[in-house]
Amino acid sequence: MFAAQRLVQSAGLALVAGTIGLAAGSLGTGTASAITSADDAAFLSDIRYEGIAYESAVEVIANAHEVCTELNSGVEATDIGLDILEHTDLNTRQAAAFIVMSIGYYCPQHAGAFG
Repeated sequence: MFAAQRLVQSAGLALVAGTIGLAAGSLGTGTASAITSADDAAFLSDIRYEGIAYESAVEVIANAHEVCTELNSGVEATDIGLDILEHTDLNTRQAAAFIVMSIGYYCPQHAGAFG
């Protein structure tokens, strides 16, 4: 499994306060205690369906919220995606899916971020 790394470290972006451990391949399930809402449970299920594994449900949910924070501050979704690709072993489809699902579940006001 992918060694935990920060998703973003460049240009003032900080998608991760700690380590995340997003990975393609073997599916981790994280901890059930991280699920605090139906949205969290659905988000975790959807990213697993996309083949995105994670070491900690708490951290992956926090990173989804951080995608929204970055978008709120004016960072382009494509820049977030490029940073995810650079710092994880997710493929392009998975990185895009993570961002799209983060937006869909946690900041739908950014639904047009890719287009």
